[in-house]
Amino acid sequence: MKIRIALFSLLLLGASRHSVDPELLVRRAHLIVRATALSYYRPPVLHRLGRGDVPAQSDVPAGTLRFRVDEVIKGKWTDPTIDLEGRIVNPDDYNAAPVPYTTARKSPGEYVQGREYLLILHDTGTEWTTAYPSATAPTNEQIHGSNDPWVTWIRERVKQESR
Repeated sequence: MKIRIALFSLLLLGASRHSVDPELLVRRAHLIVRATALSYYRPPVLHRLGRGDVPAQSDVPAGTLRFRVDEVIKGKWTDPTIDLEGRIVNPDDYNAAPVPYTTARKSPGEYVQGREYLLILHDTGTEWTTAYPSATAPTNEQIHGSNDPWVTWIRERVKQESR
């Protein structure tokens, strides 16, 4: 069973940045996974040549990306993959803030193929989303593998929560 995860890209582009309590993110998350961006499951509908101006990269619509689930940190997930709305881009986009993060990286709706991300997910009842409780929350951060400081911090909080 594949679940389509909605990421509200338009909200991400227009939302103002404000801090989010990372402890609250962990407590309210239904699922937290470490995952690798594989490729488009459903590519975006691209602009047709000869039909006006070609849009800038930021104006290209998002498609549905497939991620390989490398580790389930919180919650239950049995599928080997998970799908998330977003765009594949080339430049890495690591969060430059100190851990624990209180705001998202610069381009939270964009992913580098083959790179790892920590996805903090919320079930709305109809879909999974990383845009909860705020589109600017650090819920889909690019990471440097299983020993990344953000992953370690999240694991510790999940462990504390389960006591």
